Amino acid sequence: MLCLIRGSSLLLIFLSAVVATSVIGATRNLTLIYAAEMPLIDDPNGNYAQLATLLKRSRDEQPTVFLFGGASLAPSLLSSLDRGAHVIDVLNSLEPDAMAVAKREFSFFEDELSLRAYEAAFPIILSNAYDPATQGNVDGLREQLIINQNNVKVGVIVALHESVIAEFRLTRLQVNDAPDVFYEQARQMRESGADIIVLMVSNDHPFLNQMLEDSTIDLVLRTDPHFDQSNTLMADTSPGYVFVTQRSTAAVLSLSWQSDTAADVSLNVDQVPLNSLPEEPAIAQQINAYTKRISALLKEEVAVLNTAMNTQRYAVRTSENAFASLISDALREASHSDVAIINGGAIRGERQYQAGHKLTREDVTSELPFRSHIRVLKITGQQLLAALENGVSEIESVSGRFPHVSGMQFTVDLSEPPGQRVKHLLVNSEPVSKTAVYTLATSDFLAGGGDGYESIKEAEEVPFSQQVTPLIVDIVISVFKRQQQLYAPSGGRIAISSNTSDTNNYD
Repeated sequence: MLCLIRGSSLLLIFLSAVVATSVIGATRNLTLIYAAEMPLIDDPNGNYAQLATLLKRSRDEQPTVFLFGGASLAPSLLSSLDRGAHVIDVLNSLEPDAMAVAKREFSFFEDELSLRAYEAAFPIILSNAYDPATQGNVDGLREQLIINQNNVKVGVIVALHESVIAEFRLTRLQVNDAPDVFYEQARQMRESGADIIVLMVSNDHPFLNQMLEDSTIDLVLRTDPHFDQSNTLMADTSPGYVFVTQRSTAAVLSLSWQSDTAADVSLNVDQVPLNSLPEEPAIAQQINAYTKRISALLKEEVAVLNTAMNTQRYAVRTSENAFASLISDALREASHSDVAIINGGAIRGERQYQAGHKLTREDVTSELPFRSHIRVLKITGQQLLAALENGVSEIESVSGRFPHVSGMQFTVDLSEPPGQRVKHLLVNSEPVSKTAVYTLATSDFLAGGGDGYESIKEAEEVPFSQQVTPLIVDIVISVFKRQQQLYAPSGGRIAISSNTSDTNNYD
């Protein structure tokens, strides 16, 4: 049984992991710091150089094990160019004992993750995946790990949620999310002498609390800085479920117990904001080398924003958005298509631009960090309706599938269940015909069924006008440069309602 003792600054983690251990007489002690969700190596809210300071201080004082929770190989401006290799490079300097695989590690698919695993000087763990290409785990990854530090053995397993398949458009990877997988992994590690078993996750799984309650595992470590803290999950979780919901914060977990096994463990959790720490000079220099190199390439001015615009997460995932409309307009213009759709999750800048801002190539690339290519499809009105229904099906959870459109107007009725919310769809000012065929410009991610856009997955592709299909970010930059002066497009594309009593106008 695990007893929580609340420290002066309590509970929620985001970025860093240290495990320090000592055995003094009959008392055994373990200090754990866990880190995840660090896609920006120079994040002003807390960065790797500050994390390095925390690690150095701990390592100078006591034996230390550093666990990293992943969710960091994307998205970022740099990852759009090197697919996360720079994050592995910086982590190699920090010397983690293990890294977990989260959903974002599949942003560039299985083979790129394998390359990152071979570049890493530390083990990368994923416990519930099967890759037919290897007839086992993803090449380069380990299913489990036992870390032996100062006579205390820490077992590490990692659970990946099966939703990664649809969200990241994976066609090869298989994920087994059944609890039996993790019970078996934990049993094997107990038999191998693990004193403490840590399960790292990036989503909630229904079996986590039960595994804690029956002492199959001792700690669950999870991060989600976008989590709604009013959710009842916060009140229902076991003390061993350590959930990080604050950005750029490191949690220090102190565990102690009085026997040869980890029975009746007491746990104290404190939090340390990373930006309260000084930067470790060597890591800061390494980060600066990356940022200077990329800045020199991307300072070119593209256009002037003559209207204030907001690309923060909530703004691009719950309603019509001016900047997102400019992107969808650029796709439609460049492809001469009837309509265009881009998902809100593709836009990652998290910025508020003032009127008069000189938009640079770096700004646009930061907003569109995934190296997605344009796809032009022939789709029916029925397929288009189904795509939009999918796009607005999870507005309440601020899902990245929210659609930003060009050439269309429609109303969303939130009082209706998902699948019946889209009303009064117009295509180029005319009521949509379910049997008519339209041309749709979108990303290769959505065209492949990503974010649940299954209705357009089998649509016929129209060859793009250029020999090499360009990146969406390059198309947007090209269109913006031609316009020079950017204004917010006229609104009214997506109206959000809680009660639309009129009948649909589909034929």
